[in-house]
Amino acid sequence: MTADGGVSVVVIGWNDAEHLAEAVNSALTQGDSVREVIAVDDCSTDDSPRLLDRLAAREPRLRVVRRTVNSGGCGTPRNDGLALATAPYVLFLDSDDVLPPGAVRALLRAAEAHDADVAGGLCVRRELPGGRELPWQRQLYAKKRVLDEPAALPRVAADTLCVNKLYRTDFLRAHAIRFPPGRYLYEDFVFTARVLAARPRMVLVPERVYVWHVRREAGRRSLSLDRDGVENWRARVRAHRQAVAELSGQPRLVRAARAGFLDRGLRMYVRELPRHDPSYQRAWWDLTRAYLTAFAPGDIAAAVAPARTAAAVVRHARAPRDLGRL
Repeated sequence: MTADGGVSVVVIGWNDAEHLAEAVNSALTQGDSVREVIAVDDCSTDDSPRLLDRLAAREPRLRVVRRTVNSGGCGTPRNDGLALATAPYVLFLDSDDVLPPGAVRALLRAAEAHDADVAGGLCVRRELPGGRELPWQRQLYAKKRVLDEPAALPRVAADTLCVNKLYRTDFLRAHAIRFPPGRYLYEDFVFTARVLAARPRMVLVPERVYVWHVRREAGRRSLSLDRDGVENWRARVRAHRQAVAELSGQPRLVRAARAGFLDRGLRMYVRELPRHDPSYQRAWWDLTRAYLTAFAPGDIAAAVAPARTAAAVVRHARAPRDLGRL
């Protein structure tokens, strides 16, 4: 890596001292592809600040940023880290996840070789403590692909994750692309849509570049896994509606984004409906039915068959029905 090259890895965390060191070290051990690791602590009250100080004392590439007020979400600390990044490319990492060996090098080489604004790779969801792994968007990353713009492969809009991608720092800054600040769940949806709306040149690679740890039995579940109340679904719908608005100038991406919402979001929450009480079911049904009125017939037709069936039932039934069958 030259003195003016490489990657800034932005690690964000809040009260996650148990996992933070593993995440930071997974970035630092990527080799000379990483120019710096910017750890943004979102006003933690546990041992996170002291742990970061100890790591920074022996690793000059680690920069520690402490927020004095908790932001309530992931967007603000990521924006803070992005604002401080000095490398040509930037990558985001959550404190409870890890970068597998060679991840940054694979993304950086692909981005530089193809002059790409965005380089994406395979994310693997690892269920803990069991260790079962599920590839995310496996088909999208089955082989290397170079896209002059996202519309060349519209289904990239269904990959709403921000963490399995490397971004040209100047590209994000030139288009003023940021995450929604504050407590905004599913901020990835909006950030990714803003990136795609700016029509970046992209390269996709089949290498594993991110391990997403799913801890369902943890004492404090992640924001996206805390689905006990209907507010989680309401936040997901709000974020997806905003993402679609960001993509409004590219109808093929809008269609792919809506099909992805049905394929993953709608199907996942429908499966969980029977375990909720009737008040949740009714609130969820009304909210979903109202949102699906914005979907064109072609949007629903683009989804997989189970998602099409679920969408049709919700759209046409005024009250929850056939939950077991759905």
